[in-house]
Amino acid sequence: MKYILLIPIILSFPFCFSQNFVDTVYTINTISNVEYGQATNFAGEQVSLHMDISYPTNDVVPSCGRPLAIIIHGGAWIAGSKNEGYIPGMRADFAKRGYVAVAINYRLGVFQTEIAKNCNVAGWNCMNLADSAEWSRALYRGIQDAKGALRFMINNQTTYQIDASNVFVMGESAGAFIALGVGYMDDASEKPIDCGAIDPVLAPHQNYYAPCIQGTAFDIPIQNMDLSRPDLGSIEGALNPTSQPYIIKGVGSIYGAIYKDLFSTKTYSTTPKLYMFHQPNDLIVPIGYNRLLNGFNACAMNTGCVNIQNRKFSYGSGGINNMIDTLNIPANHKPEVKYEPTTNNADCIQQVLNPSVGGHQLDSYWNRTTSMADFFAESIGTNDCATLSTLNEDLDFTNVFPNPVSDILNIRLSTNSEITLYDMQGKIIKQIYTSKSLENIDVRELKNGIYLLKVTSNNQNKVCKVVKN
Repeated sequence: MKYILLIPIILSFPFCFSQNFVDTVYTINTISNVEYGQATNFAGEQVSLHMDISYPTNDVVPSCGRPLAIIIHGGAWIAGSKNEGYIPGMRADFAKRGYVAVAINYRLGVFQTEIAKNCNVAGWNCMNLADSAEWSRALYRGIQDAKGALRFMINNQTTYQIDASNVFVMGESAGAFIALGVGYMDDASEKPIDCGAIDPVLAPHQNYYAPCIQGTAFDIPIQNMDLSRPDLGSIEGALNPTSQPYIIKGVGSIYGAIYKDLFSTKTYSTTPKLYMFHQPNDLIVPIGYNRLLNGFNACAMNTGCVNIQNRKFSYGSGGINNMIDTLNIPANHKPEVKYEPTTNNADCIQQVLNPSVGGHQLDSYWNRTTSMADFFAESIGTNDCATLSTLNEDLDFTNVFPNPVSDILNIRLSTNSEITLYDMQGKIIKQIYTSKSLENIDVRELKNGIYLLKVTSNNQNKVCKVVKN
């Protein structure tokens, strides 16, 4: 009888000694192919965007809900999906850790050059783009879609029992570029100039149709492509606007990069912490500051190919780490970083002969994703939702006028107050401390839309929506 009683104790052992949000201890359920929106792709076609959602089924849901993980696939913005590579495993494993974990698809596709270029190296042809703007625009569309997917989940936070104050975004390769953009591209000034309206492109050469367009699931005849390149819109995109605030606590970048500094200018009040993994011999995304595909291009040239044209420079994980260290900005504006490089220096020939030493991959899926989860778990607060709960209170509209407002917003106050204006993603737009009985805020430079105004006085918070028109 004593042995029988030991069985439930032994079976419960992993739960008794597991680390919250780190160990994969839960059983999960998955809902596949949930449509989170539709958007116009690179060639002018309307496409549907889908996600897979996994969540625990035998956990004790925290009082604020479960943390949310958005997980984004790679593929150089021309290939890949939520069902490929590390992504399904990451989605499942983060759900088993106690997250609501979401793997997303996003808009893919770029315009290749109109010049017929050929090389007998897989993938080389398709990377010859019309110009370097195509790299920027492809990434930007992905960032917009991922932000729209995140807001879809925030709008459905009650259904999925999500804690909107604990959001994490992670990806690999192109997906890591996107994750970095979701976490740190928060100010309108960070929009790349290439993502405004620019000149149309010439039609891609017909040689690219089968391998590069049709072969990556874009079954679009070249003659039917819209070759114009209109303004891509705001850094937030248009999908799933929300009145619910949220806080991005962390960004996970697995051999990702950025094109420029995204840290010096910010509107978020909480700087997301940053996990990065990268190998120094990565042939696709250089670990430092260099052109995309630098190692791959050098390998191809060894076979008699010419340079892949129109590649952008980027800061890989090592470059980002150095950038953050040397930026002349307040220390609390810099993200807390956990950077894990390797010492793998196998050259391109060695990587071809022995794929296990390839640089554009994880050296250990389990060790690295667990390390990232452990880093993120440090910042998950089970009562952080109190930070956002004040936004459910109403401020007397007679004390905020005019509303809607076009130029000057007036706020009538009774005592010393802190006034904070948020956008609808919970990011701080303006913040002032005042002892006046009537405070005026100039909102003329703000875009038309809905904002949240919070007034804090005597340790009490009052919030209302403000319409800018």
